[in-house]
Amino acid sequence: MAKTAGRPPRSESDIAEYRSKIAKQALAIYRAEGFDAVSMRRLAKEVGCAPMTIYAHFEGKHDILRYLWADVLADMSSEIQGKLERIDAPAERLQMAAQTFVSYWVDHPDHFRLVFMSNDVTRSDVSTFVMDEETLAHFQMFSDLVQDILQNESNVKASTDTLISGMIGIALCLNTIRDYPWTDVKMMTDRLLRSTISPVYTAP
Repeated sequence: MAKTAGRPPRSESDIAEYRSKIAKQALAIYRAEGFDAVSMRRLAKEVGCAPMTIYAHFEGKHDILRYLWADVLADMSSEIQGKLERIDAPAERLQMAAQTFVSYWVDHPDHFRLVFMSNDVTRSDVSTFVMDEETLAHFQMFSDLVQDILQNESNVKASTDTLISGMIGIALCLNTIRDYPWTDVKMMTDRLLRSTISPVYTAP
């Protein structure tokens, strides 16, 4: 009797597509009910599969969260890179990158809460994600842009870290204290740049 052929192994693209499907459903649940509502059983029900199928693609809900973090940061970086394609002057490139960074989080408050304000996340979860090479690359672009302006200055890292924390702070205030009459976001971002990179920052 001839043997029945087994199910062929899934391709990497098929696996990636299914991971994306699971993650999108997790994001939908997060947006509607918060991260606490995301569970492997709930995802299995929403996706239409067995819980073990979810576990075959993700180790747990925090693994899904890290996937979503990476996806959001990649989207943010892509938006910045798109804005920089036709800009050559170093100061103008940094200005555009900073304004796009802050505007992205203000325009996508759910993404901001997901990345910077998720509940039930341990320090270990955050450290593992933050120290990942792909994650660091999203912030390294600001170090490169600051380096282009400061050139041989020794305080590139301090200036970059101050700039990044300041930009996140602006986005945090605009997302969490919406009733306050904040100054225009571009003006605040430009003031931050001038105070951080001054006196060599001379963008218009």
